[in-house]
Amino acid sequence: MTERLSALLRDEAAALDIPPVDQAAILARGRQARTPRRATTWLAAAAVVAVVGAGSTWALQGDGDRQTEDRVADPAAEAGPSRGVVAYGAGSTVVVISPPVIRAGVPHRQSAITDIPGTLHSLHYTSVGVLTRSNAQGGASDGSGPESLTLVAADGTTTDLGTIPEGVGPATDPDEDVYALAEKSGDGFEVVVRDARTGDEVGSVPLPDLPMSYWPVPPLALDGDVVYAGFEEEAYAVNWRTGEMQQAAGLGGGIPEVRGGFAYATGEKLNEETGALDLVVSVVDAATGASALVVPLEQGEYGFGSLSPDGQYLSFTQQMGTNSGVDIYHVASQERVTLEGDGWGWTAGSSPFKVTKEGLEVCDPITAACETEPGPPVGQNLRLGGNIYES
Repeated sequence: MTERLSALLRDEAAALDIPPVDQAAILARGRQARTPRRATTWLAAAAVVAVVGAGSTWALQGDGDRQTEDRVADPAAEAGPSRGVVAYGAGSTVVVISPPVIRAGVPHRQSAITDIPGTLHSLHYTSVGVLTRSNAQGGASDGSGPESLTLVAADGTTTDLGTIPEGVGPATDPDEDVYALAEKSGDGFEVVVRDARTGDEVGSVPLPDLPMSYWPVPPLALDGDVVYAGFEEEAYAVNWRTGEMQQAAGLGGGIPEVRGGFAYATGEKLNEETGALDLVVSVVDAATGASALVVPLEQGEYGFGSLSPDGQYLSFTQQMGTNSGVDIYHVASQERVTLEGDGWGWTAGSSPFKVTKEGLEVCDPITAACETEPGPPVGQNLRLGGNIYES
């Protein structure tokens, strides 16, 4: 694992200095198709969940291996930034907490608890539900074998979307009702985009024949109508609706993480004072490769970062160094707040969250103000929405 991470850092080191490639047109067309339908889609779906209780306690109704819960939401907690959907799970249990629905002037927040095949590997937000990936090997990345894809809707109903080969997970965007996979086509691969409700193919584009990265299939990211495919030393941007394709500016090889028009990158940057190369984590504009945020690391520091689903925030957790907790950077203002503890994920609305013994803790990414509310426990080895689980 350490050797692979080191190799990824070396592979991406030059990405920060790559001359910009003019791909604004292809990416602009992809982002123009993005619409703010995330909240309305989920509100409509959540509205079908029956009212089963009021007050601050959880009320349950069951349907086989599925349960729904309804409680009155705290109006003060809902007054902050839109949290969107919250998803987490462990083992075969998945919890999906939907945005609040207003009934008689009172916000109600619903939760669905359901079972999926095998053991949960990862969760992926879409506009029509949470896409889960699971396998029979304890949720492992290496040696997972074929993995099951299951869509979990706001009311906990599940849709079997079949299996995918061992490799990397599906690419999704919280604002889109599709997911993307790299599927075998002849001697190469193609991007196949599928309806998240049915698994039916809605589009495909052949990928270039380039040396592979560390996985048996090219890893993908989905941002609006643009799919990013990572290879050994470079990444390509593909508009799956038009078929337009070109090399992605500022992105190196490996797993592309692109959200809201920004990409997460790691590498080295020349220190003008010392003349040495400093290890940095950064956020770059996916359309131009221009740097939007650079976080220099001190000697001996190392960690991992993750972009929020809207690309407006970067979380960085040190694995080696002196800081504890997770740092949340606002890309536009460069401001930083620190949240205590580890085990943080992202809600679909780009708020950091974690599951504690007390319940579900959701925080404001700008002020670091946090609210704790009841949340169904699911056991150990948590998997959280918004995080990438690959090795």
